[in-house]
Amino acid sequence: MVIKWIFRVVLGALVLVLLAAATGTGWVAWRFQSSRPQQTGEVELEAFNGRAWVVRDENATAHIFGDSDEDVYFALGYTHASERFFQMDLARRFVQGRLSELFGERALRADAQARIKGFPQASQAILANLSNESRSAVDAYVAGVNARLESGTPAPEYTILRAAPQPWQAADTAALTLYLADSLAAGTTEDVERASLRELLTPEQFSQFRSQYPAWGPTTLKDEDVSAAFGDIQQVPLPAIIHEAPFGDALSQPDNLPGSNAWVVDGSRTVSGSPLLANDPHLSLGAPSIWYMVRLELEDTPVVGASTPGTPFVILGRNAYGAWGFTNTGFDVIDYVERDPASVTLTERTETIRVKGGDDVELVVRESDLGPVLDPAYFSLDGFDTANRVVILRSTVTDPGNDVADATHRIMHSTGWDSFVEATRGWTAPMQNMHYAGVDGTIGYSTAGLLPIRNETGDWTGFVPFDELPRIANPQGGSIASGNNLVAGDAYPYPLPGSYGVYRAPRIEALLDETPSHSLASFNAMQMDVTSEFARRIHADLISATPETDLGLEALSIMERWTGDLSVDGPEGLIFSAWVKALSHAIYADELGGEFERFFFPRRLFLENVLTGDASSWCDNVETESRESCAVTAGLALDTAMNELAVLYGPDPSLWNWGELHQASFDHPLTGVPLVGDWFTVRTPVGGDGSTLNVAHFSYRSDDYSVYHGPSLRAVYDLSDLDASRFIHAPGQSGHPWSRHYSDLAERWAAGDSYEIRTDWTPDTAPDGSRTLILEGSRNR
Repeated sequence: MVIKWIFRVVLGALVLVLLAAATGTGWVAWRFQSSRPQQTGEVELEAFNGRAWVVRDENATAHIFGDSDEDVYFALGYTHASERFFQMDLARRFVQGRLSELFGERALRADAQARIKGFPQASQAILANLSNESRSAVDAYVAGVNARLESGTPAPEYTILRAAPQPWQAADTAALTLYLADSLAAGTTEDVERASLRELLTPEQFSQFRSQYPAWGPTTLKDEDVSAAFGDIQQVPLPAIIHEAPFGDALSQPDNLPGSNAWVVDGSRTVSGSPLLANDPHLSLGAPSIWYMVRLELEDTPVVGASTPGTPFVILGRNAYGAWGFTNTGFDVIDYVERDPASVTLTERTETIRVKGGDDVELVVRESDLGPVLDPAYFSLDGFDTANRVVILRSTVTDPGNDVADATHRIMHSTGWDSFVEATRGWTAPMQNMHYAGVDGTIGYSTAGLLPIRNETGDWTGFVPFDELPRIANPQGGSIASGNNLVAGDAYPYPLPGSYGVYRAPRIEALLDETPSHSLASFNAMQMDVTSEFARRIHADLISATPETDLGLEALSIMERWTGDLSVDGPEGLIFSAWVKALSHAIYADELGGEFERFFFPRRLFLENVLTGDASSWCDNVETESRESCAVTAGLALDTAMNELAVLYGPDPSLWNWGELHQASFDHPLTGVPLVGDWFTVRTPVGGDGSTLNVAHFSYRSDDYSVYHGPSLRAVYDLSDLDASRFIHAPGQSGHPWSRHYSDLAERWAAGDSYEIRTDWTPDTAPDGSRTLILEGSRNR
């Protein structure tokens, strides 16, 4: 996630010092062993007045039963704390701006950013907005977390850090609601790029570089469905500042944002005659997994799916009535606003950041009526006039009306499509595409969150009413697909500025149409698909290249027969990836000069437009007197890529293997730290790249092809038999590196395997291989 980089820098030197101060590796090993979670037997708890059973199946999924819902939530808190407390602790500290208390001054920038954005105050607002039912769940959960903490250190990392975990509070659970919202809400990258590039590019170059969403790109909702649902609403014009300004980009597509897939089909398109729903949210890969898979046996319904350690809620999953899956909308819900200081009223407050091993830092935070003023000492504001103007953060993430926690709790208890949609009223950020399938045969799509309406100058004047957000039930085509593409076209009455993916959605729709009747197996095959629509679209132009070296010509011969499949086997994935990376450098490094590295990441739509002729002038190297064609530039780039690969991996391309170099890297905050880093890090080969359905992003700025971002979870829900639904996440359920369940799912995840989480058994009839822990309260003794 967004905090991993902090710890790798901080802990490198720190851990060596602490290990040297320890009495020996034997002591460390003993402390590691003693912090492993108890999974069988009976635990008597003074702070607990109920009874609960935590049954871990063969995949370590926790099936939780209790005498009441509060007992179930208490047991979930106890279980999360047993398996994932260090992860929970870092997440709350990140949101609350308290990392420096644990890691010292190197975490100061992250803490200052959280304080300036107002995350601690937003957490308190979330807590205040909870309904009585949700607050009861949170309080029971918090009590369960603290009951586990009282029995001893729950995570081995504290041994290395020589620190003690602090009690959990309800405000900490509220803080976790902001954690994903901060990561997924869109808008900041676009504003910073826009400000920076205006000094480097002409308006025409900027428009080409920040490519508009293409006419051939599909929308999630089709015009005929949108017109039927929203035709009576008056069209709201796109603000001129976005639509006409030379550096505006209403529908930009930088193709480097977090993404996810989801699609759902109704019974007319399945073997069973009932809906199927697939969802694979793409997030930064890490160890442990961001998700913890659970079955909560609640009084009114079982709830099965992905919980977030630190909260009592199942975010993605299903209950007895239906299933749901989310993807990011990409809507622009964050603005950096420049203002003359004299034109706004500013207030100040002072925040104290406690720094381990150093002096406290007094941080002065300035606020305006639009939002906090960003301090250039802690935020990258290149391109903005910070000397004469203030830059204000306008964001839906910290809206005081945030009801996301309550909405998630309501979703868990929803009883059908109408109930599901109504449950999301009050959701603020991050805005999500929400796919739904019900046991009654209904399929639907909804968005939830605050979508700003902007006036002619770009100022926010309000939000799209909840009942007028993009939404559809049972569309005419019998399917709804999202690959972070544009949600709706001109038939939708409100503008949808934002950043959208392009290449996954066409592939989803093509694969849906190829199979008349779908099944769990066909949906799983789609999720594992590693054929790049981007590669297929530019293939003819790529192979028109004119390389000059023998290695370049050999590679061209290999690629002429290629079909765009980036499987783990063979050299094609490596050649293509290195070639496109080198070609990207050749195309726009000369125009951007010393600022090139800041913008060096996949810009696939821009690259396609360059190669296919719409922006071919970029192929010319402006630093030479001759005028290079795209064929010449692509050929030189292939020569460069092949020479680099030969130095690193040998001169024979037939011996190269994409999967050997392209490995999912599940990094931990201790990854790379001498002596202990290997205990925590998990790696496994994967196919694909950032454009395939089975997403596997690697960094253009790195010398290797390690995958840092991919499917954090895969789920396929079968509405004909919800117990037959399939799940997989990685690297494993446990957060303890010495547990066999810390990394046991990684290879299965990479291979496309999955498992069921059934609800047709009780603790007394648990399947073979299960382990049962009984939590016994004082009233039962």
